[in-house]
Amino acid sequence: MYPMIEKDSLIVELTEVNHDSKEVGSKAANLGILIQNKISVPNGFVVKTRAYDFFLDSNNLLEHIQKTLESIDYNDYESIKSSANIIHNSIEKNQFPRKLIDEIKINYEKFSSYGVAVRSSATAEDLLKASFAGQYDTYLNLKDLEQVLQHIKQCYASLWTSRAIIYRYKNKIPHNKVKIAVIIQKMVPSKSAGVLFTINPLTFNNNELLIESNFGLGESIVSGKSSPDQFFIQKLKRGSVSILNKQIGRKKLAVYPKPLEINGGIDYVKLSDDLNQQSSLSDSDIIKLAKMGLQIERIFKNVPQDIEWALSQDNKINILQTRPITVIKADDKTTEILWSRGYSDDYWNDNVTPLYFELLGDQLVKVVNVELNSIMGYKQMDIQLLKLYNAHVYFNLNVLKRKVEYEIPKFLRNEDVLNYFPEGSGSYGKKTTKDLPFHLIRRIVAELRIKIHDPDGAMSKTADTYEKWTQETFDVYCKKFDIQQKKLIKTGGLLDFINLAEDLDKTMIAHFRLVRYGIPVHNIGMNLLIQYLLNRFLSREECQQFYPILVSGLKHKLTETNDQIHYLASLINNSPELKSILINQESRSIYNILLTESNPSIKNFLSEFEKFLEKYGDRGFTRETYYPRWRQPPMKNVFDILKSLVLDHWQGLEKIKNKSLQKRQQIEQIVEKKIRSQRFGFLKWKLFFTILKNSRKYIIFRENQRFNLDRWITRNRNVYLEIGKIFMKRGIIEDANKIFFFFKHEIKNLGLGKYNNQEIQKISSEVKKRYDHFKNHENIIPPKFLLGSREFNDVLKYNKKSKIFHGIPASQGIITGPIRILQDIDFISTVRKGEILVVPRTDPGWTPVFSKIGGLITETGGILSHGAVVSREYGIPAVTNIINACKIFKTGQIFKINGFNGTIVLQK
Repeated sequence: MYPMIEKDSLIVELTEVNHDSKEVGSKAANLGILIQNKISVPNGFVVKTRAYDFFLDSNNLLEHIQKTLESIDYNDYESIKSSANIIHNSIEKNQFPRKLIDEIKINYEKFSSYGVAVRSSATAEDLLKASFAGQYDTYLNLKDLEQVLQHIKQCYASLWTSRAIIYRYKNKIPHNKVKIAVIIQKMVPSKSAGVLFTINPLTFNNNELLIESNFGLGESIVSGKSSPDQFFIQKLKRGSVSILNKQIGRKKLAVYPKPLEINGGIDYVKLSDDLNQQSSLSDSDIIKLAKMGLQIERIFKNVPQDIEWALSQDNKINILQTRPITVIKADDKTTEILWSRGYSDDYWNDNVTPLYFELLGDQLVKVVNVELNSIMGYKQMDIQLLKLYNAHVYFNLNVLKRKVEYEIPKFLRNEDVLNYFPEGSGSYGKKTTKDLPFHLIRRIVAELRIKIHDPDGAMSKTADTYEKWTQETFDVYCKKFDIQQKKLIKTGGLLDFINLAEDLDKTMIAHFRLVRYGIPVHNIGMNLLIQYLLNRFLSREECQQFYPILVSGLKHKLTETNDQIHYLASLINNSPELKSILINQESRSIYNILLTESNPSIKNFLSEFEKFLEKYGDRGFTRETYYPRWRQPPMKNVFDILKSLVLDHWQGLEKIKNKSLQKRQQIEQIVEKKIRSQRFGFLKWKLFFTILKNSRKYIIFRENQRFNLDRWITRNRNVYLEIGKIFMKRGIIEDANKIFFFFKHEIKNLGLGKYNNQEIQKISSEVKKRYDHFKNHENIIPPKFLLGSREFNDVLKYNKKSKIFHGIPASQGIITGPIRILQDIDFISTVRKGEILVVPRTDPGWTPVFSKIGGLITETGGILSHGAVVSREYGIPAVTNIINACKIFKTGQIFKINGFNGTIVLQK
């Protein structure tokens, strides 16, 4: 039972608080210690624990609470919940004694013109061995005495939630030993606020601090409704600190105080795209806050602290509370995977459905990751390579980190590679990754194992073997597949189509067994090496100038496709009737209109158009099977591209290609002369030219394998659409395209009849949810990094007011002109001659219009992305990795783009 008390001394000023947590609770006692040590704490007072006892005693609640607690069955959650509600309601409906109201009123009057915060402060809260963080309530920006009294009562009631009761029971803390005080403080209308940990709570590294921050009040963070910025700080000697890493969270929301005139309280406000990308703290604020954290840790005898803080509009740091970080045993540590969209930006940057995530993902995981690691002798590699999040693919950074460590020497780790990793010196930071040791012996052993177990993985063989497989196996298979599918459409059943899809996957394994060497090892490796040698033999500046040109002017399936589209455009330009139809009709109607025409030039065009579709119709504007391919009626995307080319005069392709080739040959001669003039120049040039040939060879390889990937994608789309039609007839889905929102095992089990009606309805419902989720995130670039449920980006070094932007120089040249924002392929016909195209990403299906644009800016990707490769072929300047460009820039603005150094400057 609770003891009887003296009914006096119910309030104490925060500045007068002593160390006795029994009087004021742990939170208030800690604030008192901070004030005595000259740490800035908002003014306020404490309603003591004896006021809580006085309230209970005055309303005869002591015995009532005790009897209710004795009735609880702790093995029955409903019993706990029911008892908690009884106590909670009893507190809420009873009144404060007059003496307590009068004392609170007298002390509150000095704050009556401000908003106040009401915070609970329990006697067992924030102890070293048990943290009660978040179990008792806090209320913000209250405007009058009535609200304050109401929320003090709610703080009292928060001592008796089912969660708090269970916690005390499990930790063997007697209920009648825990009392609660309440802190009333002047509100800090902060511009930023958050939490500071004086030990890294993610890694338990005592040499690091972690700050979590957001704009506005800290409630957005402690409530878990925002993904805050995170700043990792290194502890140095003599109390100094340095910033290790900055992770800009996808904050989305911030909390701000409402005006007191309209009843006070707080508002959750959606942040602008600009603020979402910006850091909520400056570097100087981060350093100042970290040093204050260390000072507070010293005040509490070097016990690590969890500190809530607020940065006022005049840049003053206020401490709202501090508590010891609960001790966590080493064996309780869990390492969460850090996921990166960075690698996907170059190799899988499309919107992704669940089905295609498995179709391509299974090949990458099983063949490219697990099987290859086994061949190369790489042990203890994570098999969890991919994650599907908000309709986009992320790669496991631990796998990429190990690949860098095992396969890329330090001197080759340039910005293109490091761009996959977050900024800074954290466990996965760019600086840490760049400094990882290179395991030369392991790499040599891996190469020897490849020669023994998979000799086609050798650089001298991969490209040639792939070309042979394409001609002798895959070309033949695609023709047989198409014939077989046509037969099945007439006579086949569901399982026949499922088996055909599975056979297609098995055939494609050979593709991935060669691609696993051709792209990540040979293509990336040789291009990194050629850049390194240019840096070493010449200079960094000359490398930036010469490298993009040395690997341009190449013939591959992408340039071949674009050549043929331009040929079709030339046929249209030579026929006034054809040109009139193309310009004046909707793209989706053009093909059917042309079929009704008898004009010889139109019939000739249709003949050439059919040949084009036969050879290149498997292409699309994305890898994703959900979207139509070029050959699929009404061929809208192809006619959109043709319309864009016909509306403006474009450069002659032969002229472009000849100019590109001449420039490449000229630069090659300059480089050869410079290298040969050096000591051992003959040997240097021989080495350089050998690597250069391989660089070019595997850029061609990359584009040619992508062409085959498109052929595989088209056939997957076709066969699964037939399965979708069967599901429609069975009433499982209402649209055949919804088939792409099933997982493979669901389709197979439906084919085998393993589900009952209830299970089928459940799957159908899930498919609808997946479809809606996909559409909600379609064409929205998600955060670059994920850690658990936390989203964050690299630090954005510019905003809508900026005039200068820096990205990755991807294709040389300088041009000034108007920009065109293009986020959707459906609007490609709007692109005008000479405009600088600004896009989230590029795909081979976008690139035919590159012959008419003046330059290219992309939000994602690097020097080896499709947009960069094709820009170099057409001789137009390109800058990649300008984060948020489509949101910050506006169509019609004039920019100067410098493809030599990656700088973009707003002119007007």
